[in-house]
Amino acid sequence: MTESTRYRWNGTDFVDITGLPITPLLAADSFLVRDGGVVAFGTHVARFNRATERQGMLFPSPAYIDTFAALIPRVGDWFPRIDFTVRGEIECWMRPAPLLGESVILATADHDPRTEPEIKGPDLTVLNSLRDDARSRGADDAVILDEAGHIIDGATTCLVWWRDGVLLSPPPEAVRVDSVTARVIAEMATERGIPLSTEAIEPASLAGLTVWAINALHGIREVTEWIDGPTLAPNPELTAEWRTAYELRRAPRPR
Repeated sequence: MTESTRYRWNGTDFVDITGLPITPLLAADSFLVRDGGVVAFGTHVARFNRATERQGMLFPSPAYIDTFAALIPRVGDWFPRIDFTVRGEIECWMRPAPLLGESVILATADHDPRTEPEIKGPDLTVLNSLRDDARSRGADDAVILDEAGHIIDGATTCLVWWRDGVLLSPPPEAVRVDSVTARVIAEMATERGIPLSTEAIEPASLAGLTVWAINALHGIREVTEWIDGPTLAPNPELTAEWRTAYELRRAPRPR
């Protein structure tokens, strides 16, 4: 299997529905698989289960997880996604992973199009449009700000930054999807004795700091440039060290 394949859960198995009309989403989750290895597979599943329950799924959510996991190829780079649709059905995509990167250029979005900011899935289309707009300006992703101009999240990634040895992120009131990758990075920091904190911050105040864009596809990427934004201070050695440590957390997914 080298092309993207789409499946639907029929209560006992996933059946191939590639080519059928795509149904809008109530929830979704995705992650990178490298030769069968996933970072925090169980945490992704738990987040998806919480989202589906919040969106009204009525049958026991773990029923399909083992079958979904068994579909994931054990060789190569893959980016599977599991969906809960507006029809109340579970679907999944087995997709080859896109080209992966170690650095990223950002641009500030001109608006926040999200309607359900705490759930991954319903806003994927509008967030991809924000990313595409950022790409048209020479960036790789867009950063969403609140009404006060403080950073909330990226369109397809989230941000953390370093200040005086402290790893920082947006505060809880910056409503966004609960990032699995951010949880993993926080665990890594705690294990290393690195303090964690949050702050409401405008992009301009990141000038001179090391900033990372993190998500389940690329892991940790260093932000090297912010179009019409702050001049940052990339730290390739620090980023490479943490990227290596992050990859060591990649474990075989369940059979």
